[in-house]
Amino acid sequence: MVSMDNFRVPWNAPPRVSRRVVAGLAAPAAVTLLAIPEQHPSPPVIAVLFVLAVVIAARVGGAVPGVVASLLSFLSLNFFFTPPFHTFWVAAPEDLVALFAFLVTSVIVGLLLSSAVKAKSRAERRELEARLLNRLATRLLSGESPEKVLTGFAEGLCDVFDLSHCEISTTFTTKTEPARAEASGRPERVRLSARGRDIGEMRIWVGARGRLSADEQSVIESLATQLALALEGMRLSVEMRRVELEAHTSRLKAALFSGVTHDVKTPLGAIMAAVTSLIEGPGFSEGQRREHLDTIRQEAERLHRVVNNLLDVARLRAGALVATRVPSAIDEVMESTLNRLRPLLGGREVDIRVGDEAPEVSIDVVQIDQVLTNLIENAIKFTPPRSPVSLVAVGNADGVRVTVFDRGPGIPKEDRGRIFEPFERGRVSVSGTGLGLAISNAIVVGHGGRMWVSDNPLGGAAFTFELPCGVEPSSQEVSDAGESARR
Repeated sequence: MVSMDNFRVPWNAPPRVSRRVVAGLAAPAAVTLLAIPEQHPSPPVIAVLFVLAVVIAARVGGAVPGVVASLLSFLSLNFFFTPPFHTFWVAAPEDLVALFAFLVTSVIVGLLLSSAVKAKSRAERRELEARLLNRLATRLLSGESPEKVLTGFAEGLCDVFDLSHCEISTTFTTKTEPARAEASGRPERVRLSARGRDIGEMRIWVGARGRLSADEQSVIESLATQLALALEGMRLSVEMRRVELEAHTSRLKAALFSGVTHDVKTPLGAIMAAVTSLIEGPGFSEGQRREHLDTIRQEAERLHRVVNNLLDVARLRAGALVATRVPSAIDEVMESTLNRLRPLLGGREVDIRVGDEAPEVSIDVVQIDQVLTNLIENAIKFTPPRSPVSLVAVGNADGVRVTVFDRGPGIPKEDRGRIFEPFERGRVSVSGTGLGLAISNAIVVGHGGRMWVSDNPLGGAAFTFELPCGVEPSSQEVSDAGESARR
């Protein structure tokens, strides 16, 4: 049988009445048997043996058996081992003093020892409660199901108190019980209540002993109270997390609806206006006609990027966005991305610098192109018109590091972790879905790298990502990439 985390601590229950009676009588009687031989030990040796008998009686039975053993030892020492023998009369005054000194000493020894035993028992009980509750709290916080945790707790109670069976049922979990033999007889019931309301009960089958002692009952009731409080705290924590999750989901839905509505409606409106002008308007010159067609193309590409971002989030959450990695030069990817985005720059100065030691890296070119696209678009969207943008790539034998510098308002330190989560757009009031950085971060993590944001020394923000050379990401890193998009 597997107990609660292999937690087996025997409970030292107080001795029963029969055991206490035997402890108080048997030890002095055993020493008295030394009076049977004609040549028995001297009275001082017998007195020491009677003190030992009192110690044994107090240790086994407690204070009352210890005192009883002291009195019986006093009488036996007087009757059998002090002249005149077989009478309670004491001839010599020094023998009388010795007898009373023995009585006082043995009583004090018995009481002190029984007090120490009780203190030890109380300390063991407190340690037992603390260890059981520590195991309970640890497992409740570990994310295990409450049913499994309660089954382990029932196992622990059965092992510690030598119970034949234990069942724990609550209002929000199914009945739990350890793998024990079928219970028989009537159980003892202990209510589980927290903050004035019942949340369940504990049913205990004692077995052959018949019933629990008062001390065992007290310990189990204390454990039941602490168990109820822990379960109530867990229930409230789960309820709070559910409410927070619902609120967070509502905020995400509102942010997604707002961002997608704007990012879809704006290019559609521009496309509809350009198409309507071409169809219904008067004759256009070739330059005007080409201008309308360029507008349609740019807005269609913008709409295409929004849809692609939404599809990529779905693929990341499903674990279906798999990288097809080939050795590539990072400077070629940077120049290709920048040439494609040239119409969006609006006359901005863009500086590309690549270190001489930047090696080829094993990447999915399309995905890293998307990372650079999202970072450059952010630099365009969140910075003043015509402010410069810089792309810098440096590397060594281990990999490359790419940074996109802008001259915008920068990112506050408290927001630098949050902006890589889906639908987060920072504190700048600019429209968007808040998906670009989340997707970029997930792609980089899926390549075995990492991404972060810092301050641009010239003012603004610096978005940096690292890509390792020829290192396939581990399954944990791929899982982290999907998790970053699911948060």
